[in-house]
Amino acid sequence: MARFQMAPQPGQNAHHVVLHAVSIGLAVVAQMISSIFLTLTKDSFVPDGLFQTPSWNVSETFSLEVSMDWWSGGFWIMIDLWSLGWLVHATVGLFNRNVLGPESCNPEIHPPVFYLMWVVVNIARMCSMFLWHRRNLLAAVQLWWITPVFSFFMLSISYGNLHKHKAWLAINTPRVTTWTRYLTQNGLAVFAWWSLLNAVVGLGMVLKYRFGVQDPLISAIVLAIICVCALTWFLLQTFLLHKYLRYTFCVYAILVLGLGAMFTRSYRVHNMSSNTSFCGCLMLIMTCMSVVHLICECMRTEDSVMPLALEPYVTSSVCETVCQPEAKHKPQKC
Repeated sequence: MARFQMAPQPGQNAHHVVLHAVSIGLAVVAQMISSIFLTLTKDSFVPDGLFQTPSWNVSETFSLEVSMDWWSGGFWIMIDLWSLGWLVHATVGLFNRNVLGPESCNPEIHPPVFYLMWVVVNIARMCSMFLWHRRNLLAAVQLWWITPVFSFFMLSISYGNLHKHKAWLAINTPRVTTWTRYLTQNGLAVFAWWSLLNAVVGLGMVLKYRFGVQDPLISAIVLAIICVCALTWFLLQTFLLHKYLRYTFCVYAILVLGLGAMFTRSYRVHNMSSNTSFCGCLMLIMTCMSVVHLICECMRTEDSVMPLALEPYVTSSVCETVCQPEAKHKPQKC
């Protein structure tokens, strides 16, 4: 005995596509506004900026031994361009179609909540800049922590959904997997880790200027937190969550750059502090972990993928998608 499962109504499909498109559009707009706003606040690009007090003067007011050097601020431009790149790719995916519909939401690797969280991240970045220039240190640092927390949660959504649908994508649209791994996930990882470095330094500022913990102790605590986070990522990527994280290669590079900014800020030729030496050792450790990761990936073979099915009407039944093929009736056994 066989029964037929009817495809969802076209109106319902259109509603989900519109919801997905609106969420991507909001994320793109928020990213562009945030990038323009943060660029205008930098005195190196706009004379006098948007605020009376330059950002660098505020940073000097709440300095640590491991504060990042002035040149590190330019990396936000590269990171924002990368973020805009994967958002543009998501937008293009609304117009590219596979057997189920628009690629961006069939299967839905990045649901609407993924992009709405990115809107919140950019709003938090802009609000934190206002608070930072008003020297409201505690409130600004609290907003700084929103960005890495939300970014890592977005990464977990992307990793989980891509792994869930990778077999179907390998048969129908393999380029989506490649673009998601190397553009979206690596770009989001760069943003998450750079935000985490700034948030940890901000935590050190709060402990020093609000709770009285003095340098060099607080700077050593900041470096220790960074070291623990990096080692945790290395263990997850190498052993526990290898199948999800194996294609994210940029984490150690961004950590080396961040630690390098801390190193150049505190480096003194004839009077090198213990924290400066600690920072240099961490840079070496990050480089070694990056090399180990690359060697491990070169030695490992691609995980075997068991095709779900070659026929579109069968593959659509095992993928959670926004749209289903129109006028497609598929028999199922009772």
